[in-house]
Amino acid sequence: MKSRMSVALLVAVVMMGMSFAYSPIIDGAAVDLKIRVVDDIGEPVPEAKMAVVIYTTPNKADTKRGETDADGCFAARGRSCGEVEVWASKKGYYDTKTTAAFRNLSNDEVERRRKWSEGAVETKIVLKKVRNPVSTAFHLVDYANIPATNEVVCLDLETFKWCPPHGDGKHDDLHLFYEVWRCPTNWFSFRKKLTITAPNCVDGFYRSKVDETSRFRYAYSAQTNGTYTKTVTYNVDRSGGKPDVVELPPDGEYLTFRMRTATNEVGKVIRANYGRIGEKSDHMFGLRMKAWFNKNVNDENLEDARLR
Repeated sequence: MKSRMSVALLVAVVMMGMSFAYSPIIDGAAVDLKIRVVDDIGEPVPEAKMAVVIYTTPNKADTKRGETDADGCFAARGRSCGEVEVWASKKGYYDTKTTAAFRNLSNDEVERRRKWSEGAVETKIVLKKVRNPVSTAFHLVDYANIPATNEVVCLDLETFKWCPPHGDGKHDDLHLFYEVWRCPTNWFSFRKKLTITAPNCVDGFYRSKVDETSRFRYAYSAQTNGTYTKTVTYNVDRSGGKPDVVELPPDGEYLTFRMRTATNEVGKVIRANYGRIGEKSDHMFGLRMKAWFNKNVNDENLEDARLR
């Protein structure tokens, strides 16, 4: 018993005298940043307000504040344990927040030299201009369920109301067919498939990626002559006895649509309404959709005035 106690005491004394190896993630390393702020066409943005948040620990940060110079540049230095956030804003632009790249050295070099980079690392930040915001019909509707399953139901995108016999919507802009099957003895065994169709032969959708950094997360306008597809299908199959099939829209994806479209005798679009559905149609528990509908005919502009 005494020998065991002696060994434990010796180990404790040795550990107290040990010096643990340096780690840039724990102890931090020098950060040297040059941030270049440009607008959506690549022109420098001078006098943009900047806040560079350099995390010194996971719960503490050193914030460098200032404005960009005449060339749209802002320098920031500090000591970071591995994360840097950049905030940029200016009147007449949409705020931007992003994480910044700040290293160009290998792990061994960082540990040896106690800095993340050799010289300043340049990061480009895009501040989108406020161009021509338009008032859109915006709807955020959380339905417990689509009104009917295993049959076509119609949705008016301008009012976001179901069309008769399920509501008083006036335009059947979307046809939705929601197929549902659930095992009567196992609640977690089910199949759900949502098919969204543009009924007009020249209506449709195309997929776009959300801009995660900007307050204005979308494209400024729809594409009149883009490639539109008539049908989008989302599918979840957890019916048991086989691998799960999950085909939902990726995070950060939205649909741009063209509806109520008319063409002339040579197929040129002469009338249409445009909008977005996003970012996700979740039919796991019902239909949850956000939609922006530009009520102005032939106006491709989708810059929502609510973001000004």
